[in-house]
Amino acid sequence: MSYNEELFTTRMRKATRKVHSVSDALINAKFAFSLRDETVWGGGLFVFYHIFAFLEDAKNRLNMPAFDKLFVHKILFRKQAFEEDLCHYLGPNWKSLPKSLALENYLEHLQNLERENPQLLMAYVYHLYLGLLSGGQILAKKRNVFGENNHDQVKYIDKVTDFTGADIPQMKIDFRQAMNEIASSMSEDEKQAFIEESNQVFLMNNLIVNSVGGQNKVLYNMLYKTSAVFLVIAGVILAYRYHK
Repeated sequence: MSYNEELFTTRMRKATRKVHSVSDALINAKFAFSLRDETVWGGGLFVFYHIFAFLEDAKNRLNMPAFDKLFVHKILFRKQAFEEDLCHYLGPNWKSLPKSLALENYLEHLQNLERENPQLLMAYVYHLYLGLLSGGQILAKKRNVFGENNHDQVKYIDKVTDFTGADIPQMKIDFRQAMNEIASSMSEDEKQAFIEESNQVFLMNNLIVNSVGGQNKVLYNMLYKTSAVFLVIAGVILAYRYHK
């Protein structure tokens, strides 16, 4: 790469900025409900577990040096962490839960890529794992402060967002560097296809996030409690006026 040439990760970030912003807003809005109902959090873990598990299993199946290079640290592997969290939030029979159509379509798309153009699977590895190291950490901190169980004497620590002992900022630097090194051996057509698939990553993430249920129950509970408070206040005001 020449001195003045733009880094591929920078180019990719600019090209996906709009859809990435929409995805971030949707995820933050959706999982804000998880602070009041942990089944929403569990539902989010469920859909993303299948994507992360597919990518980690694909790494073993493909035996591609470039694919392996993206996993810059062994702590990045999250499949087991997801499974522990899912058992906690959804119970021991979580594997028998049905997948949404959006999730089935996502997995079918990944399977097609593995058969036809496995290099593009790296777009999913790059954006999903980097997201876990970035926005995933922000969500984890919010849950620790505002979560439903933050007053419990024995507080459960989410495994999937726990990178204890790892230097996350350095890992993100290493991750981007690995991506840029991989891209340096791509043709311009391959780079463009990778960027296009990167936009697809966020679009498909949006679809599975939108398929996560539970938020209606949370809204109902919030409105019910708000209405109850309002009725109490109204009753006090009426009683005061009646006896005045």
